[in-house]
Amino acid sequence: MAQITISELAARLVAAGVETELVGAGDAELTGITEDSRRVGPGAVFCALRGTVGDGHDHIEGAVAAGAALVIAEERRTDAVPTILVPDSRIGTAHAAAAMHGDPSTELDLVGVTGTNGKTTIVTLLEHLGRHAGRNARSLGTLTGTLTTAAAPAFQATLRTLADDGADLVAAEVSSHALDQHRVDGTTFRLGLFTNLTQDHLDYHVDMDSYFDAKARLFTDGLCATAIIDTSTDAGRRMAERSTAPVIAVDAAAADVLEISSGSSTFRWRGHTVELPLGGRFNIANALLAAEAAAQLGIPEAVVVSGLATAPQVPGRFEWVGAGQPFGVVVDYSHTPASVAAAVDAAREITDGRVLLVFGAAGDRDPGKRPLMGAAAGGADVLYVTSDNPRTEDPDAIINDVLQGIDHHHVHREPDRRVAIHAAIAAADSDDLVVIAGKGHEDYQIIGTTRHDFDDRVVAREALAAIGHTTGEDSA
Repeated sequence: MAQITISELAARLVAAGVETELVGAGDAELTGITEDSRRVGPGAVFCALRGTVGDGHDHIEGAVAAGAALVIAEERRTDAVPTILVPDSRIGTAHAAAAMHGDPSTELDLVGVTGTNGKTTIVTLLEHLGRHAGRNARSLGTLTGTLTTAAAPAFQATLRTLADDGADLVAAEVSSHALDQHRVDGTTFRLGLFTNLTQDHLDYHVDMDSYFDAKARLFTDGLCATAIIDTSTDAGRRMAERSTAPVIAVDAAAADVLEISSGSSTFRWRGHTVELPLGGRFNIANALLAAEAAAQLGIPEAVVVSGLATAPQVPGRFEWVGAGQPFGVVVDYSHTPASVAAAVDAAREITDGRVLLVFGAAGDRDPGKRPLMGAAAGGADVLYVTSDNPRTEDPDAIINDVLQGIDHHHVHREPDRRVAIHAAIAAADSDDLVVIAGKGHEDYQIIGTTRHDFDDRVVAREALAAIGHTTGEDSA
């Protein structure tokens, strides 16, 4: 935490272009910053954020009682300590957090990755490529935290910790929620990557235009120095046109693909033959964006190629589960219509048998995409429609919504996800491929308001054992 006083922090916000009014007397040195009144300590800044459920302004008095020395808010609610008044507390908080942590992003080659699908794989690949090149590389996102992108104070604190630990390259997933809520304002991304945009999160963003606008915030010259954008889709081409940062276009659909098998892909990049130990055309697209980013960060092309050849399996991303069985089992995080279709297409491309798909849709989330999920699953031979995280919704009602999009003769309805996985694996013949879609790396299932232990990979091995396959050998 940088040593900074109240007046110095107010001046930093003004310098960042935030409309600021400092009211109240006192100029204490600040010790921390948080938007959670329960975490306020002596000398801290309390940031009063308005949310969809609660309003942080209602907790200002409690924060002051806990020792807050300064409040950042949209209205003044206390005379006990100074308040920095700003038009939008989220913007003020983000810039204040960056300032209080000494602007850690300026000490890093920070890469922000956004888009509906592919973010986790790309940041994992970039971390791997950085380390392969001898750099102290790290990644942030779905696999490292409870939120894809943390709240601004936590995000800046993490960047400060990484910089102090000697990291010099950080690849971070940047969610649409984070961009819309200004969590990464005040951050300097050397590169911003865009993968794709398909229907998701419309329970929050309302419509696709709003979802696109949120993603587009990353590609402004105030946040991102250079944009690397997959322009193989309409959304990508539109994003490239919208970007105010210089754009490097990558047309993943035009990739020179030489071979795709169950657990590997071979393709050409910048004249080099790349052997990637990950299957699926979508992983070629992910690798192309990661490779281009690595090259822009100064990693030699030959090192990129050799690094991709040793890329790790990304947990829950088209991850093979093997126990010596004569058919394939894959667990994949695909939970949008486009990603389900891509997983089915990838499975179809690498198997001579049937594709058996286990999938569902989340409760308390964007019900409009459920029939689209059903339609996207139509390329599989046999469907097992089940629960994802039903949360407080009736699992049968969610399944009914998914079934509205399905025109398929081989559909099994089973709300119990464990039973559905067991049934699909028991029904698989030699050369078939079972795709268990939706939860990927997640090791829980939320039913009602209770979080239960549940890992698709563990349950798949349990199902394989039940039919006599226990060797632990990868069937890929």
